[in-house]
Amino acid sequence: MTNSVMEQFSRGVADVGEGIASWRVWWMLGRNDIGRRYRRSKVGQLWLTLSMGAMVFGMGFVYATLFKVDIASYLPYVATGLVFWGLIATALTESCSAFIDNEAIIKQVALGRFTYILRMMARNLIVLAHNAIIIVIVLVIIQVPQNWSLLMLIPGMLLVIVNLGWIGYVLAIIGARFRDIPQIVQSAVQILFFVSPVIFRPSQLPTNHPVILFNPIAWMLEVLREPMLGVWPSAFAYTALIVMMVVGWAFALVFAGRYAQRVVYWL
Repeated sequence: MTNSVMEQFSRGVADVGEGIASWRVWWMLGRNDIGRRYRRSKVGQLWLTLSMGAMVFGMGFVYATLFKVDIASYLPYVATGLVFWGLIATALTESCSAFIDNEAIIKQVALGRFTYILRMMARNLIVLAHNAIIIVIVLVIIQVPQNWSLLMLIPGMLLVIVNLGWIGYVLAIIGARFRDIPQIVQSAVQILFFVSPVIFRPSQLPTNHPVILFNPIAWMLEVLREPMLGVWPSAFAYTALIVMMVVGWAFALVFAGRYAQRVVYWL
């Protein structure tokens, strides 16, 4: 790396470090986002679980009929797929406006830019915790056998969160500069839903199909879904996510080191 790139990398690392160190701030803001969304609602945050539950059972029965598969084997698959897809899709779309939504704070308080990415991630992890109840209910009702593969959910979740972190960081900076980015990403996410194994199984496609082999969403879903279904994820999925994490963060830190401080002028 040249001196200029190293300086940008160092600034990016410092910004991320400052954001992580401000964990009380982004955790409090993330919790407040959820509480404010359902303020004065009699059901409150339970709406998160109810709406996801309706989608899981509705789509589960419909697509089990369309695909002509046994509902008992398909419902756990679609439940895990929709719940974890919700985390991935929402993180991608909300990242684009992470700085825009925090414009007032950014212009008045000196916090690391990455703080606002962590706020967004905290909010979505709280939503995931609510929706995970649906997965547990389905697994218990269907009586899906569990084994030691369930422990692989921990490294899988960490890999997904860390990768969503650098992607969100880059999208937030670009989104602050170009206001069309949120709409573009939202449209792209809608397409990704249909080309990713959220509601269909990879086995329904030819072996090593590009939609599965070169799709980061497919890798993320595999390391999150398979452990909960009693299946060991493939080494390929973990390797691909690790490579994606290393390369992605190297790029994101240099990119943020160069452009993150300009965000305040773009808002």
